[in-house]
Amino acid sequence: MSATVLQLHHRESFERNVTLALAAGAGAGLLHLATLKIGLSLPLAYLVMAGTVLAVARGDRWDRILLSVLGVVLPAIPYALGMAPAWTAGLSAAAAGALLVRAHLNERGEEGQVGERRPTLVNYLLGASLCAGLSLGGVEVARILSARLAELATPMLLGAGLAGSVVGLFVGLSSVAAHLALASDPVEARCEELLPQLSGDFHTLAERALTIYRQCGQSLAQLPREPAREELARTLSKMTKDAVELASEWAGVESQLEERAQTELQTEREELLRAAKASTDVVARKQLESAAASLGEEIERLGELKQRRERILARLRAQVAQLDRARVALLSLRSGHAQMKAAELTALTRRFRALSSSQLEEGQAMDAVAAQATLAQTEAPPPPPPEAIAAEPIEPVSPVTESPEHQAQRVSERAG
Repeated sequence: MSATVLQLHHRESFERNVTLALAAGAGAGLLHLATLKIGLSLPLAYLVMAGTVLAVARGDRWDRILLSVLGVVLPAIPYALGMAPAWTAGLSAAAAGALLVRAHLNERGEEGQVGERRPTLVNYLLGASLCAGLSLGGVEVARILSARLAELATPMLLGAGLAGSVVGLFVGLSSVAAHLALASDPVEARCEELLPQLSGDFHTLAERALTIYRQCGQSLAQLPREPAREELARTLSKMTKDAVELASEWAGVESQLEERAQTELQTEREELLRAAKASTDVVARKQLESAAASLGEEIERLGELKQRRERILARLRAQVAQLDRARVALLSLRSGHAQMKAAELTALTRRFRALSSSQLEEGQAMDAVAAQATLAQTEAPPPPPPEAIAAEPIEPVSPVTESPEHQAQRVSERAG
């Protein structure tokens, strides 16, 4: 079991969010000063948090619209509940922290990620907690800074901008919760869970499939986010998961199918047959022959399992080859016009989805035919032994008696 390592992913995105939060905080500070001038007292913390969420909103058009609306409404709800100032600011910041995590997920694409870390419920809770704590600290730092700047007769515009930037800095730092590697890609996590259980060729092919899957994820991350990319990501995830699940069905069987195991069974069967021939007791001989026959059936079953293993390995190699084709095709899409990329992505998704479906149906049909043949052999009644047929008692045949009319007719024929 490997140790869990906490990693920071997409660092450039985190640094950009902090920069945007600083700018949004400065703008919120100036807006707060303007509202004070006109007699409207809007809290500085609320303006900073709403401005930060609006600045970092990502995703498609509807994602940005929904996130912007939530960024304005959710942080304002605690201020309408009439709670204590600390609770009000903390709950408002918690809502903003969860929205910052969602903004990062919208940017990466919820279903368009392959082989990457994804924010989960733990990230949302961590983001809400961090934003609540850091925002309260930022507001206190901004209050002290404003008092010192006022003593130095700092221009009001500069003081308001600096105070807002300080709060924005603390809010932006809380977005780190969206970039921590607290959970992995579900397909990658499933592969890493099953790999230690595999051995031999199945382990090699499953590991190769996971490596190609991660390489495809790196190529997909460099393409623009669009429906075709997300559809291809789902197709690649399904292909990889199906390949590893297929290999996991044979976990623990490799050791039983080794040539040494079959040789040991054959040797044991020959020893039983020799012991049966050398035995002088009839009952002991029959028991030894029955045990040898059972071992013979096991040897035949191992041979059938070997043939099925070869079919499964061939099917698994074909699936890994399809993933490799997808990896090469994605490398060729890194350059070119955006519209050409979208068209090629759509065509690529359809082709690999059709190939994966046909390959799966063909493999299932072959497995069904093999299972029916094995079942027919198992359920066929064995022919009765010749000793049992010879041992059956033969009933005597009753003599045939003739009627008086037939006897009279036969006597007249002889007399004539």
